[in-house]
Amino acid sequence: MGTEFKCPATRAISPVRAILREMPIPEFKIEVGAVPGLEDGVLLSFNGPIDARNVGGFEVQMDALRKRNYRRFLLQMGEVRYINSGGLAYLINMVEATQAAGGALVLYDVQPKVKVILDTMGLTALLRIYPSKAAAVRDLKASVGAKSDAAPPVPAPAAGAIRRLFRKIFGPPRDRSD
Repeated sequence: MGTEFKCPATRAISPVRAILREMPIPEFKIEVGAVPGLEDGVLLSFNGPIDARNVGGFEVQMDALRKRNYRRFLLQMGEVRYINSGGLAYLINMVEATQAAGGALVLYDVQPKVKVILDTMGLTALLRIYPSKAAAVRDLKASVGAKSDAAPPVPAPAAGAIRRLFRKIFGPPRDRSD
């Protein structure tokens, strides 16, 4: 059996988790910018992984932007080399919330490793992913003008359907304090 390390609260943690807690974590940053020609659009650029350690910062930023009536989100994912189940869960919740509010959320410049995760999870059918900023912006702008002359929109999944699927695959959410 391996050695167990104790944290100050005297809970047993695995040796791997103990080592990970001691490793320096790159600073997670979110840069926010405007989307020219789209007054309710906002560009978010991420620098670092989206995981349990920093998904809270992502949530705070997105909540603040939604309160300021932004409904169209353009996520630049070029520096996101990893996203875990907590990050995926929040991203799914964000897509559901923006669609319910009549908005849209698109991703561009997604790293190959992250794209594999999204493909494996079957999330590429839910998430609109583009290779470039120009293509993503075109889609966001088209979604504003697409009213009656466009084909009827594909209905959004029933409220919570994606969340239920995610929980079926991964199980219920765990306490983020670990």
